[in-house]
Amino acid sequence: MRSSRYESAERKGAGTRRGPDPDLARGSRRSRPRRGCGSLREERIVVAGPADHRQDPRRPRYRREAASRILVRLAAQPFRFPRRRVRAGGFRRGARRREVTASGSRAAQGPTSLAEMARLTGEFADWHNLHYMAMWLTGELDVAALRDAWWRVCLRHDALRRTYLSPEEARTDGDALSEVEFLTAASDADAVELMSRFIGRPFDLGGPSFSRVAVVRCGERRHLFGIAIDHIINDLASWALIRADFTEFYRRALTGDSGDVTAAGSYQSFASEERRLFAGRWGQECRAFWRSYVDEFGTVPAPFPVGGDTTGAYRPRTISRVLPADAKARLHALSLEARATPFAAVTAGVLAAAKEVTGDPVAGISVNQHGRMLPGTSQTAGLFVQTVPLHLGAPHKSPAEAVREVFHRTHDVFEYSVPLLVAGRYWSETLMVPDRQAGLYVSLNEEPPSSHDLPPFAGTEAEYVELDVPGGKRFPETVVVAWNLYETGPELVAHYNEDRFPGEAVEQLLEAAERFVLPADAQ
Repeated sequence: MRSSRYESAERKGAGTRRGPDPDLARGSRRSRPRRGCGSLREERIVVAGPADHRQDPRRPRYRREAASRILVRLAAQPFRFPRRRVRAGGFRRGARRREVTASGSRAAQGPTSLAEMARLTGEFADWHNLHYMAMWLTGELDVAALRDAWWRVCLRHDALRRTYLSPEEARTDGDALSEVEFLTAASDADAVELMSRFIGRPFDLGGPSFSRVAVVRCGERRHLFGIAIDHIINDLASWALIRADFTEFYRRALTGDSGDVTAAGSYQSFASEERRLFAGRWGQECRAFWRSYVDEFGTVPAPFPVGGDTTGAYRPRTISRVLPADAKARLHALSLEARATPFAAVTAGVLAAAKEVTGDPVAGISVNQHGRMLPGTSQTAGLFVQTVPLHLGAPHKSPAEAVREVFHRTHDVFEYSVPLLVAGRYWSETLMVPDRQAGLYVSLNEEPPSSHDLPPFAGTEAEYVELDVPGGKRFPETVVVAWNLYETGPELVAHYNEDRFPGEAVEQLLEAAERFVLPADAQ
């Protein structure tokens, strides 16, 4: 799925994620038995089919407030989002009804997660926050089946049914809040322009939905499909769940299967459990850990102090180093020697390189951590990644020893991963500098971006379309280092602002990182 972040921003390998799923599991030196999120009681309910309830004049609809955006402020009394009037709902007489199994499909209110609160109190406001994609579909496309499939996806994942009453309170609706829009265009160019306008609008934080899906028809067998989801409820793991369910429900709709929809992991349950843990012993441990971390390494995010004078312009540049064909195998060998993950190995390499280039003994970087740290959340959509810091301490005797330290440190920062600005306000601690970007960001990508594409719907062939949506994320103060170990050709890539960072220093960083992870004498 396309994001205005660099494509590598969330792909650092399964070994860095934590959760009960074997593909996501991570241990922790400080791990301990904890109560899971639990699940809401599964119940059978009767709801109107999407073809009927869309036209129901009595269906609850939210009225958007006049304000085009929400000004968020943290004060003694939290800012309240405008409450919407809700009209009494009901079924249109004679409407087709179906039985659906969906856990927790009734409307409910509850706390926001800490990550949602970060988004709702102004973090990430420097970009449009859209994760989006579009593709041409050639073949027989059943729009009614597509609408039914999306409706079921929304029933399955309650993150797609959430709206916000305040930064601390969310509402989870009992029905889908968005539907597949059907549009027409006279030409391909008109279709692309129409789709860009439709999915390119930033979502209103006080609005009624945080997802959009549209189909633009250009011919009997040619359609442009597009989807946009706000990053508040989406990361790569969430997108994998959504895309798998979307295509499967479409296939089932084509066959006339109107069977039950079993709800996946409840985001509302996760948010409630996270708040409970944060208010208890785990929150106290988080505070003690991050206080000691900042005392040792300073407030986060850490800079990359190699720049000189800057004009304030943004001049993005990308450089790359072609890696040996056996780079992936050699990386895994180093990981095995250190008894650590490949991600810990490449991260240690960039940390060691940053120390060498800057001379800073406490050079640090930022990495992404997927939010599935609680039991039972591996199938919960909506837990978007959070950025956490990593540092390398005293000099080490060998690369394996350095990798091992970073591996242990990832356990700690992932165990106590919380939005540091939000947590700092609760604790009256200065843990993170607002409006400062990380100097270095690292990711590990062992599969190409195409592996995250939405597969074509049954009976169609797909061709992806690059849309240019203004207002995307920029990194004027960050060097984004990506280890792309694809089978088509491994490479080490850096994206940076050449007005802020000298190209020579970035080249030295990549060379030193490669030398650490893939030493010549190890061939």
